[in-house]
Amino acid sequence: MTFEEKVRTFEVLNTLYRSPGKTSLFKGVPIEMRDRVLSYYNAMGQKVKLRYRGPRKHNTFRSPNTRQSSCLKVDAKTFAVYMR
Repeated sequence: MTFEEKVRTFEVLNTLYRSPGKTSLFKGVPIEMRDRVLSYYNAMGQKVKLRYRGPRKHNTFRSPNTRQSSCLKVDAKTFAVYMR
């Protein structure tokens, strides 16, 4: 990842998906940006945790309240970024 790509990735994250006052750094980031976000933080040497958000299609014996918190990467539409 070049320096310009890192800067663009951070600008997009900071302007569109920032979550001020929350525990997460960014929220509502589309799943298509997952690899870019991970490579950005790996290049910076920071460890982050991704929490996948969206409907869970494999919800056998699950209540509707826990679907988002137990979303699988396969079913995710967005994700949130947390510091480790």
